[in-house]
Amino acid sequence: MILKIHYWMIIPLTIMILCSTQNVYADRGIIPVKPHIPIYEPGQKAIIAWNGVEEIMILSTDVTATGDTMILEILPLPSKPRVEAASFESFKVLEKLVSDKFVIKARSYGGGLEFKGLEIIFHEKIGFHDITVIKAFNADELVYWIEQFALKNGITIEIKLSKLMDVVREYIDEGFQYYVVDLISLKAGERSIEPIMYRFNSSFIYYPLKISSIIPGKTKITLFIITMDGIRRNHPNLKELQYKLFGIAYPVEVEITVEELRKVDPRIAELFKSNTLLTILTYEGSMSTLKRDLMTTIESRVNVNSLMMTFLATTIMALTLTVTTIKMKKL
Repeated sequence: MILKIHYWMIIPLTIMILCSTQNVYADRGIIPVKPHIPIYEPGQKAIIAWNGVEEIMILSTDVTATGDTMILEILPLPSKPRVEAASFESFKVLEKLVSDKFVIKARSYGGGLEFKGLEIIFHEKIGFHDITVIKAFNADELVYWIEQFALKNGITIEIKLSKLMDVVREYIDEGFQYYVVDLISLKAGERSIEPIMYRFNSSFIYYPLKISSIIPGKTKITLFIITMDGIRRNHPNLKELQYKLFGIAYPVEVEITVEELRKVDPRIAELFKSNTLLTILTYEGSMSTLKRDLMTTIESRVNVNSLMMTFLATTIMALTLTVTTIKMKKL
């Protein structure tokens, strides 16, 4: 979609974009595993790129703890992922692209355990992350594996595993077989953990939200979603970042070229052969209300210029009729 923005919209739009992306939040299931050390999850930075067949998800968790501890994160995925390191630079480049375009347009753990319904398919340490990817068919076995995994590493899970069990059972029933278990070493204070990229096949745009409902507290979510033709807006919690033109609200959508995507991350650029559309979705509120994952597809682009031309044409016709009527009355 091509945006046409008047000069008086530059400052408020730029401020709105920068304020919304300065603290980019989103969620995965995070489990504190050391007693008496309060942990809350301000959120995660999240870039999602989907070409209709394959998705790349780049996540960076922002967490805070009052003392040194470790945490477990659970990430359900619709298919087997490739897991690789990513960079904070991707978020910086994407944020700058959004801001500039508005200005321009204006101008192996668990290996020894025996489980029939589990398969450890990936294990690797990436920076502060100790990541295991599990293929699971049974919720009871998966949660039991997580419990044994924690005990093996000398940590105690604080939340009730029954809550995790209920949510995992729903994912299993919906056909989700792949689960990322991420053990993160966390020092006292607040920091962003280095990003991790998950690349997997999917027939829909996917981002896990329901897994976060087991965690108490509030959160903020901002998702930068890159597709060929925008996204279908059908999620009860997520809202579009919008601007207003002639009293009509339009989503903040920015066209990004493949060359620009290479600057964000070359692996994202590999997904596309032509220009893409960036849509920004947001949420702020209780994590307990996140009962539904983002699972959607694309929709046809709406050209703002065409809408404006239609608006202007209708206005000119109305003015012409008014002037004609006045002249006729005078005669």
